[in-house]
Amino acid sequence: MKVGDIKSNLLDLARCNSCGVRKISLFSGLTDEDFSHIHQSIDEIKFPAGASLFRQGDDGRHIFTVRQGMVKLSRLRQNGDQRIMRILRPGDVGGLEVIVASHYEYDAIALDPVFVCRIPVEVIQQLDCESPRLHKKLLERWHETLIEADEWMAELTSGTARARMARLLLKMRNPAQPELSTLFSRDDIGSMLCMTMETASRTINAFQREGKIASLDAGGRFYQIDSGALQAEIVSSD
Repeated sequence: MKVGDIKSNLLDLARCNSCGVRKISLFSGLTDEDFSHIHQSIDEIKFPAGASLFRQGDDGRHIFTVRQGMVKLSRLRQNGDQRIMRILRPGDVGGLEVIVASHYEYDAIALDPVFVCRIPVEVIQQLDCESPRLHKKLLERWHETLIEADEWMAELTSGTARARMARLLLKMRNPAQPELSTLFSRDDIGSMLCMTMETASRTINAFQREGKIASLDAGGRFYQIDSGALQAEIVSSD
């Protein structure tokens, strides 16, 4: 290994050790020894809101760990519509499918300014051979991803508009501050919940009038929520 490679790897290790999402990221189970096997650079990249991390059908060369911001994963349907499948938040991983496939299965678009670690697939393949911990972690993360995707589809596309919106608000809670929830554009909400943008806006406005949520910004993205009232809304619709 070249001296430059060693320095690069040490920088990667230092950045990973100081990362705020290290404990919940894909690499949370790795040791310093595991990282010493990495020969390729892990890049830190910032994307502005609306930027594409990768597109459906693109050659899959990297996976992405989200450190800040939110990313929507959407898929083009046969009728030409884009359907949002789920949302990535800090600690989540996008593009895992390219570990076993040649291309990405989704569009990944930044919903706000996003900071990610871009990890070459070769790094995963290499560590997969040399680190049983990573192999187990990959299987666990893939399983979690499949479960979450199923939950998004089952919970956010069935029931009344009010129940679907209540489930979305609860799913988008801040883990550190569960009384706070972050949303995105009404158009994206409508796509995710299988409702029109107008219905999404009316439902959010109704929840605000009823005191179930309170907007914390002029853009209508950040809300203080009454989790009990939202849960009751879901139960009453069942």
